Amino acid sequence: MKIFPRSLIPDDFTYYRTGSGFFFDYYRKYTNNIVERIGKWYEFFSAFRIFPGFWSVTLEKNDTELTRTELQKSWVSHGIIWWTPMRRIEKPVGWWRVPTWYTKRDIHSSRSAFSVLDQADYWNKWTPPARAHRRKVLENIGSGQIVIDSDCSLDDFLSLYRATPVSDKEKWSRIRMTRKLLENRESGYRIYTASVDKRVLAGAIFIDERVSSEYWVSFYHKDSHPYHLGIALIDRWFLDSYSKWIKYCDLDHMRDIGQSTSYSGYTQFKSSIADHDVYFHDMWIRIF
Repeated sequence: MKIFPRSLIPDDFTYYRTGSGFFFDYYRKYTNNIVERIGKWYEFFSAFRIFPGFWSVTLEKNDTELTRTELQKSWVSHGIIWWTPMRRIEKPVGWWRVPTWYTKRDIHSSRSAFSVLDQADYWNKWTPPARAHRRKVLENIGSGQIVIDSDCSLDDFLSLYRATPVSDKEKWSRIRMTRKLLENRESGYRIYTASVDKRVLAGAIFIDERVSSEYWVSFYHKDSHPYHLGIALIDRWFLDSYSKWIKYCDLDHMRDIGQSTSYSGYTQFKSSIADHDVYFHDMWIRIF
């Protein structure tokens, strides 16, 4: 996996949390924030009132410089803007840079990873251990021991997730958020489950937005570990994404320097399959 300069992120790449219809609708429906689209697609900013007449405005992984005129259209007249650019490197005049340690704490993913589906044999870009695990998975699929299904309903997936013991303190909040995000949608996301000897041991949901697909949420029973079901689900995700002409598979959050070591195993797994590693360490603020 190569470190990728932010400035080279492709123009059609979508960051799902601040550029997808799923999250635009979610924040509008389930928060008291002002949420408005800005840009060509579903990119948006959000604002909440700190005290009467003064707002906190967040613009994350977006390259549009918000102006007072733009904000006043939404009745946001005074406040502070927290801007984390996607590709822009040069800080505009009139903005101040926030220390990196704060940026890493404040935004969802200050270090991120993604793959480009630019070849049918995408797995040949994976590390040798990941390719070896994929070969073993394919053998077990061929023998019928492992089965990957794509017809699981959202309710069934969440029931399986609830019933699976996993070491994740955010499990229940993820379940609630996943339901709110997806329950009124019939498309734009994919659910996969992986069974070993007819027992479901893993599952994952992926959110599609234009030519990008996001690894949203997953669960893995401890009994799944010898069967490399993480690789099994990723491989199916990549394969189906390639057939759908999706260009980017976004693996999102990676452990950044100084962050909790609880992410280290997950980061190592993603590093074995991702093409690029991107750091978002610039945050600029402005009082208006």
